[in-house]
Amino acid sequence: MKNKTTGRIGFVEGRPTFFVNGEPISHATYCDVCMRPGAEGEAKLYDRIKDFADSGVKVYVICAWKGDLCWADGSDNSERISLDKQAEIILELVPDAWIITRMNDWLPNEWYTDNPDEVQTPSLVGPIYRKEPSLASKKAQLDLIDFMGNLIRYCESASWSDRLIGYLCYPLGEGSLSLTVGGFFFDQCELMQKTFRDWVSNKYSTEAALRKAWRDDEITFDSIRVPLESEWQQEIARNPKIVREIVAAEDIETRSIKQEIFHWIEGDQLRKIRDYVDLQRELYIDWYKTLFRGYKKLREDREVFFGIDMGKQTMLGWQHNMAFYGIGPGATFVNQISASGAIDIGELLDEPGLDFIVTPADYTDRTVGYGWESEGIGDSMRLRNKVVLVENDSRTFKEGTQQHTLGAFKNTEEMKAGLLRNFAWALSRGQMEYWMTIGADFFHDPIVHEKGIGFIRPLVDKSVYYPHIETEHAIAMIIDDTSPLYENGTTGYQNLAVVWQRVLGLSHCGIPYRIYLFSDLSRDNMPDYKCYLFPNLFMLNDERMQLLKKKVLCKGRTAIFGPSTGITDGNKLSADRAGKLLGVDMDLVKNECFRRVIINRNHDITERLPASMVYGDSHHYGPILVPKKGAVEKAGGIVLGEATTFFEINLPGLFIKDNGDHKIAWSIAVPFPADLLRELARYGGCHVWCEEDDVFYASDTIAAVHSVKNGPRKIKLPSKRTVVDIFNDEVFGENVDEINININAPETRIFYMKP
Repeated sequence: MKNKTTGRIGFVEGRPTFFVNGEPISHATYCDVCMRPGAEGEAKLYDRIKDFADSGVKVYVICAWKGDLCWADGSDNSERISLDKQAEIILELVPDAWIITRMNDWLPNEWYTDNPDEVQTPSLVGPIYRKEPSLASKKAQLDLIDFMGNLIRYCESASWSDRLIGYLCYPLGEGSLSLTVGGFFFDQCELMQKTFRDWVSNKYSTEAALRKAWRDDEITFDSIRVPLESEWQQEIARNPKIVREIVAAEDIETRSIKQEIFHWIEGDQLRKIRDYVDLQRELYIDWYKTLFRGYKKLREDREVFFGIDMGKQTMLGWQHNMAFYGIGPGATFVNQISASGAIDIGELLDEPGLDFIVTPADYTDRTVGYGWESEGIGDSMRLRNKVVLVENDSRTFKEGTQQHTLGAFKNTEEMKAGLLRNFAWALSRGQMEYWMTIGADFFHDPIVHEKGIGFIRPLVDKSVYYPHIETEHAIAMIIDDTSPLYENGTTGYQNLAVVWQRVLGLSHCGIPYRIYLFSDLSRDNMPDYKCYLFPNLFMLNDERMQLLKKKVLCKGRTAIFGPSTGITDGNKLSADRAGKLLGVDMDLVKNECFRRVIINRNHDITERLPASMVYGDSHHYGPILVPKKGAVEKAGGIVLGEATTFFEINLPGLFIKDNGDHKIAWSIAVPFPADLLRELARYGGCHVWCEEDDVFYASDTIAAVHSVKNGPRKIKLPSKRTVVDIFNDEVFGENVDEINININAPETRIFYMKP
């Protein structure tokens, strides 16, 4: 074998980094995507690589684009600078550089021309994100593995192969489907039609059973087809489904509201759509398992690492087109994660062929003052002795110009504070991040390297010597990635409960947070935390109840539950399971409305909160779970606030209940604001590290604050420690339980606490 170089992601006392030939190296990395060919493009790439070379970066990503010609170094390569030329430029500037190859799953254009019946196809006229094979295409799976095999073999035989340590794969749909990212639900290609017809016919024993489930008296096995967007939208349309009846003429305010389909569904409601989602989930799991195992086999000649862009459960409820293009719909945007089949993906994260997830950071919250978070489910990966590698593609200024994209850093101070915040996120979570640009000059400015990259790169180098130890004094947000199965396919609730809960609440509550899948609770190595937040635990059964009792509802821990916790057993909507979990008799009101809570009671929890705090949102959803009149007090709970929903409800909207060995909080509205989360967690025994609404990151060995407000700050530690300022390696304090600093905003400060 020509190349004996090995590359992997490994750990030094829990801290991840790249290992080359068995030894840890700095994982400070730069990737420049989308460089155009020709002298001008090569000159630009040279200049940008030189910036990072001068800043001491030793690991670089080279990018294959699409089509077979992207690998060869020749004049007929019209798409991007060839891999050979990229490697040549890098090694000229950094002879001892290490190289990672980035690829995607864009098969050559001829494949789509030759296989039109196996390409994702929307039912509506309009652009989709990019052409991509249907998940139903076995041919695409095999051809893609062959296609990647050609690329890997090319790289392994290249003159620079002894510098190559790993591969990154970026599917066009980034772990969803291109079609769903574009806002469409259903793949209408001919192959998917046949696959769906066969799958449905196999599921139902008779046409009579099919007709009953689909509520269609004329359907036959031969006439089965994939649902249309218009059918789904008509099914979930609210106004045509609502009928108001005055039940008693003498009581004008007594009404019965009839709506066939609410946000949460039951029985055989939307069964045709749900059958499609169930099929997509099977195809999705098979698709990625096949690719992981295929890639693993292709790399078996030597040890090199492999990561892929997927696992975006952190972004459950993402309204992609609204966020990027300012176009609707908003709350009724398709749930692109469930429509892609990316449901209950824990088994994919376990696959041996997957070493790490590589994703961008969430574009929602990149402005200074916000928290920073991976799009990928990184904490779940840590349970599997894996990581998430996050693209730090922050937009920043270039001298004499201004970047206008959302969150772009506008000056030197914002740039330094923002890039340090991103590094602090990775450091506190035991993860990795790397600098990356989408073919633009975001980092091509001397001051960006002097104050930013050049300052941070040595911190990355020495970060491997800071052990990563988890802290129990954190809030673990537990995402149920099976939850979309019990919704109507839209994103309105999940967007509030998952995405904005993190952005508005968790990132600013002064307590570090983690994000896990519900299925992770059953893992033996799932860490213990003082506080757990369940934003979307819709389905409860006996097995899940037992798991909660074993892992969460014990040992003095606090569990915070969202509005529709336990609303279904997987088939029937009711208040029974919520009542059993919460220990409070609950009602299910079959209406939809907006949700707000006013906190209007005196209690230790409310003492530090602003008077008459109101939280919630104008998005309407239902049915509505609400405590029965007097039920909270009867059960020994304490009402903290009232529900503000619609005229016929005057009941509690927020309560806390102390069950002795654990505490439970419940709210009718989300997202929970930061200061309320802080007080609920404090009441449950969780240590509060920072009393301000700054962005705060911590583990048992790292404490970091990112702030846009001038003034003194006090960071309280759970126990006395020797504290080191990592910027200068000076001991900040010995045997101290407080870190007192002054913030000159915007600013990020990072401290190492010796264990």
